[in-house]
Amino acid sequence: MAKQPELIKEIETLLAADGRVDTALSVVFFKDRLAYKLKREIKTGFVDYSTLRKRKAMCEREFLINKKNSPDLYIAVAAVCRGRDGALKLWGGKGPLPGVPVEYLVEMNRFREKDLLSNLARAGSLDSAISDVLIERVAAMHAAAPRVPAGNYDKKFRKAVDISIRQFRESAAGVLPPDAWRDVSAKLLRAFERCAPVLKKRGKSNIKDCHGDLHLGNVCLYGGRPRVFDAVEFNPEFTHIDTFYDLAFLLMDYHHHRMPRQAERAADKYLAAAGLDRADFAALMPLYMGLRAVIRSSISAAGSKCVRGEPQRRLRAEAVRYHGEALEYLE
Repeated sequence: MAKQPELIKEIETLLAADGRVDTALSVVFFKDRLAYKLKREIKTGFVDYSTLRKRKAMCEREFLINKKNSPDLYIAVAAVCRGRDGALKLWGGKGPLPGVPVEYLVEMNRFREKDLLSNLARAGSLDSAISDVLIERVAAMHAAAPRVPAGNYDKKFRKAVDISIRQFRESAAGVLPPDAWRDVSAKLLRAFERCAPVLKKRGKSNIKDCHGDLHLGNVCLYGGRPRVFDAVEFNPEFTHIDTFYDLAFLLMDYHHHRMPRQAERAADKYLAAAGLDRADFAALMPLYMGLRAVIRSSISAAGSKCVRGEPQRRLRAEAVRYHGEALEYLE
């Protein structure tokens, strides 16, 4: 069997792809009106795509989770098969397999890059009408999401805080000022102590199987309406969370795109639609949004060490900005 890097080249040729996007976890091929997402053969502390069987299971899970949220975006789990003649063939789920499966892809309808809400926000085109529909959809997603066991949620969240501080310290080294992590650590831990009773209360009934990566870059306009996609499928630690923490990423992203009024409007719309406790929301959002910003700063800082030139300068600037925003939330 071909090693995955070689297989990826073969698949790109098979699809006659007219575009491609590479990330740390996946490769997305584009062909006409379709997109095909392949999971990289990797294993880290938080994701395991190390075998074909596991990648198939994660493709199927990604499809099922996201099909519920955006049924018109997600089409099928496709198999890439090698026939007896050695040639690759694509199987879309109907009829007999045309050979031995060698890889699996999540097949989606393609949307325009400019229709990502993150790009609309940068262009000044993300208006209240789009945002209102999105927030109504998020509230409905959270209402429909199943509750999950959440024993000692406050302690689990403290563990997440500790991990994020450690990762930030490692990622920020050489990118941010040497003591940046100390400020983040002190403010996060103080915020956690203030919020611990509310976290414990929320843990009794508000921990659900959520999206886990709910920012503007994972929402697109499709068919004239916002569609949420790319929910985390590979690790329940990221998705079995407080619905407020899921929402916090989106609100933090509005602020990051310099849209504070949209963030406030979105919060008001969400609370009204969900009928949830405004006092708990107000108590937790500084911690939740602050932690989300710290995590984004870590990701940007770590990414800046893997590139040079303008991409490095851009990622370093992002890391600095997210760090500053985190400190503001945590005041």
